[in-house]
Amino acid sequence: MRWRLNTEQDRRQLTSVPAEVTTIAKGASIFLVGTVLSVVLRYAFEVLIARRLGPSLFGVFFLGLAVFRVLERVATLELGSGLLRFVSLYRGERKFDKVKGTILAGLKISLLGGAATAFLLFIFSSLISRGVFHEIQLAPVLRFFSLGLILTAATEIFVYSHQALGAIQYRVLTRMVFEPGLSIILALLFFKLGMGLKGASLSFLLPLAGGVLVSFLFLRHLFPQLVQGEWTSVVHPHALLRFSIPLLFAGMLSLFLRQITPLILGYFRPTWEVGLYAGALRTSLLLVVILDSFNALFAPMIADLTNRKEMNKLSVLFNIVTKWTFALSLPLFLTFVFFGRELLGLWGKGYEGALTCLLVLSAGQLINCSTGPVGYLISMSGRTMVSLANSSGVLALNLVLNFILIPRHGLLGAAIAVSCGLMVVNAVRLIQVRVILKIQPYSLDFLKPIAAAALSSFLLIMAGKWVLPDGGPLLQPGLGMIGLVIFYASFLALMGIRPEEKLILQRIKQKLLGHKEKN
Repeated sequence: MRWRLNTEQDRRQLTSVPAEVTTIAKGASIFLVGTVLSVVLRYAFEVLIARRLGPSLFGVFFLGLAVFRVLERVATLELGSGLLRFVSLYRGERKFDKVKGTILAGLKISLLGGAATAFLLFIFSSLISRGVFHEIQLAPVLRFFSLGLILTAATEIFVYSHQALGAIQYRVLTRMVFEPGLSIILALLFFKLGMGLKGASLSFLLPLAGGVLVSFLFLRHLFPQLVQGEWTSVVHPHALLRFSIPLLFAGMLSLFLRQITPLILGYFRPTWEVGLYAGALRTSLLLVVILDSFNALFAPMIADLTNRKEMNKLSVLFNIVTKWTFALSLPLFLTFVFFGRELLGLWGKGYEGALTCLLVLSAGQLINCSTGPVGYLISMSGRTMVSLANSSGVLALNLVLNFILIPRHGLLGAAIAVSCGLMVVNAVRLIQVRVILKIQPYSLDFLKPIAAAALSSFLLIMAGKWVLPDGGPLLQPGLGMIGLVIFYASFLALMGIRPEEKLILQRIKQKLLGHKEKN
């Protein structure tokens, strides 16, 4: 087991990966900025709805959103992951006719899946609302959301094509800025007009229509041959489906792992409790911003590097991405620990009661971040059936825990079920990556962020009464976050940076500032 890169051979190996690391760092910075904006905008959108509707009606909206997210995965057939793999491969081989054919094949299949799923949801919306959740007000929400299934199916093909073609900024602008930003504007408008739950539903649906247009225009600009006849479209739908269908089931199972808990909670408990859980869940998901940012850039590289059998380079990048993901996620986790009650208060009166739920969910997400892109290493290297088996097992575990814990413990039981599922599935994936690919992400340097977090927490506790004056729900978390970041970054710097990381940072600095490398 390799715990650190300290030989001259390792140094020479590292010099072969700065281009990839620079791409990851620059792309992840773009994706991170977009993700932060998206998280802020979506968080503000849901806080706006929660404060306007109250926990009970917000619980209705959240149940509708959970049903939509499940069926959205069915509608898109997980073709986005297939596009990431095949478009990345064909682009690397400069087979642009196959790039075009793959995108067009994905679009046709996805639109058919979206239309079929939308029709079924529209028809059975009343049955789902009355028979499953015993909530009549859910039916019109589901009908609105059914129309969005066709729209999101098309947009998913377009934005994953952006990413596979190396222009992740277009995916960021469409999904992470345009759609949530427009949702806030429309929500404010509809609420001003006195529209309650209906206004909230429309403010979610209409931006999906705009997203189709914006993402298509970006793709036409990026890859104009898509709508031109310069190349013959080489369509390989069978290869795309063979790769994507196992991932669809795996993705569905992973999605059920995230969405089945609020759905079961809605079945056993009142909608106001679902509303409280939604506030805690959405807040805890802020932790995965860093993970999603690095995963989005690293996923196409995994496909390319495994295809070229460059496992040593993949191992180095896996170690770097996982460490940076974990290190950058820790300060936000500490913010939840110290200021979770104040953050939940932003959602409205009564949401502070979900504090314990938030802390348990956040612990599970921190474990998720600490394993880095381990799930993508399995799927993007072509082991889709392994991904399916992982998701099947953890979903079975989650269902058992949900049915045992939720009826007895409500919010806390739901949070424990989710966090246990995350812990188990990531532990299994780490073992599989070690056995199958012969790599693992950890080194002794992972102790540095942990030590820096412990010391930062101690200092914050000692100086809390002077650093964090009373000033409302925004001032204390804001100042606390600033203090934590300063303490944390200072301790990390004092503990030192590995030579290979200094090399990477130098390359990134040269790239970003336009400095030429010295021979």
